[in-house]
Amino acid sequence: MVEITLQNLRKTFGEVIATDDVNIVLEDGKLTTLLGPSGCGKTTLLRLVAGFYAPDTGKILFDDRDMTEVPPNKRRTGMCFQNYALWPHMTVFDNIAYGLKLKRTQGMKYTKAAVRRRVSEALDLVRMGGLGDRTPHQLSGGQQQRVALARALVIEPDVLLLDEPLSNLDAKLRNEMREEILRIQGELGITTVYVTHDQIEALSISDYVAVMDKGYIQQYASPRDIYDAPQTIFVADFIGKCTFIDGTIESAGNQLEVAIPDGQRVVGRTTLPGYPFEIGENVRCAVRPEDLHIRPTNSDDNEITGTVSQVIYVGSNIEIYFNVGTIQAVANLPPEFVTERGSEIKLYAPRDQMMVLPLGGVDSLRKVPGHPLYSFQETLEPA
Repeated sequence: MVEITLQNLRKTFGEVIATDDVNIVLEDGKLTTLLGPSGCGKTTLLRLVAGFYAPDTGKILFDDRDMTEVPPNKRRTGMCFQNYALWPHMTVFDNIAYGLKLKRTQGMKYTKAAVRRRVSEALDLVRMGGLGDRTPHQLSGGQQQRVALARALVIEPDVLLLDEPLSNLDAKLRNEMREEILRIQGELGITTVYVTHDQIEALSISDYVAVMDKGYIQQYASPRDIYDAPQTIFVADFIGKCTFIDGTIESAGNQLEVAIPDGQRVVGRTTLPGYPFEIGENVRCAVRPEDLHIRPTNSDDNEITGTVSQVIYVGSNIEIYFNVGTIQAVANLPPEFVTERGSEIKLYAPRDQMMVLPLGGVDSLRKVPGHPLYSFQETLEPA
């Protein structure tokens, strides 16, 4: 398989910047997810890797081979589209065999026997053996997705590209197909790029996640690092739930002390090492709702006092919405905890779970030496 290197990629459509300043390495044999809201540039980036779009600037390398100007049919990629793109007048067998019939190896076409064998193996791989004579309209949505996956895999690509492959399936089928994709990717060890807007899907299926917004990759890391140490407010807000409390830096060292509303103070950690926090700088503190507790777990835990605005029972816990000054926060607490709207609530957050994030998104990333976006800071400054 291959390692994919994306260097300084930029793609525009007229005056619209679809994706910019992309510098990441997609590891050989790993599943990397491009995650973000609609319009963030994730499908554009996938299509750049596939060769359907040509970048305005930058390079695309498969291992040490420059693929930037190589046409799609010569990149050895297999792609699954969001709408499956199956030929309705062809059987399952013919849909899967289509790419093989066009493909040549060392100038030679596959024999009919070789095509039958390869298609049969692909059908078995996606657990569709014996259904080759059916047509797409005779299949369920999940079965159609398996056919599309088999068609992408039968040509033995170096890279598998999946563009929101599960978005048209119901919840149960999504879970089943997610497990199937994981199984197949693990068996084949194929470098895979997966596009989705579903954060749970991204966290559960990926070796690495690239979180995108407005054309930029705001963070590229393992799912655990993305969740436990989001580097921007957007990433923290997009991945899971977060309680945000605005404040002002009072001291900056190994830990950061922040003044928050109602004369309170919290101490937390930065999740963006190297960012130059300054005294008096406005920041946003972030803590996961499950990391707010009724009682302290350590003697130096942060104590946060607020006024309950809403109580929602959700079975395994209760969601407590409370106000700190004019800021609304949320905590997940045990279902036996009793409180009511208007009551004062005192909660505790460990210092290592209190994240202090700079304002500014991409602009804050540009201030961090060694960050993939940092080198572009120099080009933006006046000469």
